[in-house]
Amino acid sequence: MPQTYSVGMAELRIARTPDVLASHGIGSCIIAIMYDPSNKIGGLVHVMLPDSSGIQRDKINPRKFADSALPLLYQTLLHAGADKKHLWCKLVGGAEMFPPAGDGFSNAIGAKNLEASQTAVAKIGIPLLSMDVGGRTGRSLSLDLENGRVSVSILGRKLKEI
Repeated sequence: MPQTYSVGMAELRIARTPDVLASHGIGSCIIAIMYDPSNKIGGLVHVMLPDSSGIQRDKINPRKFADSALPLLYQTLLHAGADKKHLWCKLVGGAEMFPPAGDGFSNAIGAKNLEASQTAVAKIGIPLLSMDVGGRTGRSLSLDLENGRVSVSILGRKLKEI
């Protein structure tokens, strides 16, 4: 019987068919989804911030930052038996959840997380098949490890596949 495993902020999880991975309440964070259809194995990592540079390596959670989390997900999947020739990636999140401050300043963390995640995928060298990113509303998603379907829901809108 399939199990659904939830992935929270700064967490990484991999699983195999017939299970499902899910993440809820995604705002400015980015969820990187990687999947190998030949072995029906995949994973999610819930990225909170774009860049870990300038932080002591022994003091960081590498799952928190795009520059370290995406390579970690990739390596974890390869170690578990994924085939790098078949792996692909999808990205979800990166919304700007809060309006700019009264002074008009916006830290645009969603856009920065997206850019850093795209850069990390390019460095890894796997295809980035699709994205559901940006906007001003949160999302939830699930990855069905039987078939690689990524379903995204946004409050008040119809469920969609990316």
